[in-house]
This record gives sequence, structure tokens and C-alpha cells, in this order.
Amino acid sequence: MLINETIEKLKQLKLSGFAEALEEQQQIPSYQELSFEERLGLLVDRECSKRKNNKIKRLIRQARFQNSEACIENIHYHPERRLKRQQMLELASCQYIHHARNIAILGATGAGKSYLGQALGQSACRLGITTRYVQLADMLDELTLAKERSIEAFTKLKKYYANVRLLIIDEWLLFKISEEDCQNLLQIIDRRTARHSTIVLSQFRPDEWIAQMPIQVAAEAITDRLIAQAIEIVVESKESMRKQEH
Repeated sequence: MLINETIEKLKQLKLSGFAEALEEQQQIPSYQELSFEERLGLLVDRECSKRKNNKIKRLIRQARFQNSEACIENIHYHPERRLKRQQMLELASCQYIHHARNIAILGATGAGKSYLGQALGQSACRLGITTRYVQLADMLDELTLAKERSIEAFTKLKKYYANVRLLIIDEWLLFKISEEDCQNLLQIIDRRTARHSTIVLSQFRPDEWIAQMPIQVAAEAITDRLIAQAIEIVVESKESMRKQEH
């Protein structure tokens, strides 16, 4: 009876991993052979493991990936793609995030840029790093709608995009943007510079981005902040990787 009360109290304290492990220990006789310290250590390990897994799931959900299955382990390294396995594995360690470096993943439609970006995002989430994946058009629409609601909502959203530790922007400058969009991007990218990492996925090379933005000075500033000391990955592909999913 006492153990049942203890388990209920653990659940009330939101120590569900601890409670589940304790229930297991009650049901498996071999645990009785362990010392109190050993059993306690196993209970604490279970709670820590469950909290870590829950945090990873929450970060992945908040990242809003289009492909929640994208991961470094499933990247295809066909020779024609010219991807470097060692480089991708090093990037999966997320040291570039700790040094606030950016990544530009470039390639034609269907080359698998989105998969690579989201796979790197998944790696970041696994390491407890806040991440957000978004297509540029959706990001700009979000900012416009937030501004229409209130200045508070607009400021809060800009602050969010400026402060998330890894921001992955897909379909980067596929289209020409407005002056207001250009100014908003400059504010966000400027605040991220030297503080947080940004991954941009684009069909165009950096020297072509400027033509997509109406304010020359802002366009040059955005491009410079994103590309200065950035890691550039050019993905080659003779056939669309969408057929293979990676």
C-alpha cells in the first residue's frame, strides 16, 4: 500500500519516469538483489532519460519541420551529389552553432537541399538546441500578419526569429521581396549575426541574392552578414532527390 502511495506522489510531482521505473522494480524480483544506492541510481537515470527524450520531442515539434523523418543517418552520398560525409557528420555535432556560424546550402530544385537542412535541424534538436524551420514566404507572411494584429505581436515575432538558436530558412529569395520585407529581414539577420546560426537553402548563389531585394544597401548587408565566414554546401544532382526522399 505504501509503495502505491509513493508512486502516486511521484506522478503528482511529475516524476513519471521515476514512477514507471519504480513500478518495474517492484515487478521484477532481480532488482531486490541490488543495493538501495544502485536501485536509486537506476530510478534517477530513468527520470533523466525520459525528460531528455520529452525535451527532444518538444523541440522537434516546435521546429515545425515539413519532413520529421529527415536525419543525418539517412543522407545519400551518391558521387554525383559531391556531398562530403565527414563534413556532414561534423556539422551534425553542431559546433558551428556554438560558434554562431551560418550555413548556405545551394543547389537546383530537387537536389535535396530541404532534406539536408532539416536533417541538420534534427541534429540540433537532439542536442537540446532550439530550432525553427520555415520557408521564406511563410516567414514574411507571418511578420505581415503579426504587424496587422498589433505592434506587440510584430515585435514579439521579430524577437523570436532573432533569438531562436538555429533558424533554417528554406526557398531563400526564390522571388523578389518588398522594401518592408527587406527591412524586416535586415533587422532579424543583423540581430542574429555573431550570436546565433542561420541556415539558408537557395537555388541561387549569394551574388544573385542582391537582385531579389529592392534596397541595395540592405541587400548587401543581409548577404554579407549571412555569408561572411559561412559554411557553403553546393549540392549537385542529375535527378530529383525527391524520388528518393533524401
